Amino acid sequence: MSALAHWLEEEGIATSVIALFRLHAEKVRAPRALWVPFELGRPLGPPNDASFQRKVLAAALQLLDSAQLPGEIVDYGEDDPDRNSDPNWLCPVPTGTADLAAEVLAVRPHYERAVARFARTTVGLADVSIEAAAQFLAAYALDEGAQRPRTGMAPASLMRFCADDVKAFYLEAAGSGAGTPSGRQMTDWFWNETIAGQTIKAIMNGSAASGDKQRQALGEKSIVPGIYK
Repeated sequence: MSALAHWLEEEGIATSVIALFRLHAEKVRAPRALWVPFELGRPLGPPNDASFQRKVLAAALQLLDSAQLPGEIVDYGEDDPDRNSDPNWLCPVPTGTADLAAEVLAVRPHYERAVARFARTTVGLADVSIEAAAQFLAAYALDEGAQRPRTGMAPASLMRFCADDVKAFYLEAAGSGAGTPSGRQMTDWFWNETIAGQTIKAIMNGSAASGDKQRQALGEKSIVPGIYK
């Protein structure tokens, strides 16, 4: 985004970047940037906190008037309110099912409750049903020649998209109950306690020895955070 900001400025459009990686912002030197100490993928802070997100956005836009020097980086003054775990949170999704298909079936009603509650979802990147995505991941973990649920995409790329959808499906379901869990609480649950998380880790851990060069490349950019490998 910092590089894109330079191009937009050259076209006469003023920009203000929200930066999650301070080092990147320093090296690329966006015309003006607001550094935020939030979780990767959450440049405006925690989800479902509209008032906090508006404050972050207002701070970024304020730089259009207040920034004095080219490449100026301003630190956002508040920590992520989602940083602290909720000690009373219990994941509403049951675990201990027989296999991935059964686990997805158990997760679905909680996911549907989340969609009804928030009127949105981030599931759909692979453009296949979540059941088909899970079935493909389970098969792919055992055999790179697993039958794809759709055509028009290389198997390794489709595997990546299916993994993203399954992860989103589970995390949205995990947030459907009572309490205010932190992002770390929910990701700990997904990677450490679900069959889906173990399946994706098995795929990523096998990427280095794969004969598929695209899968090898995807493995080098694993979607599994380092602390969960």
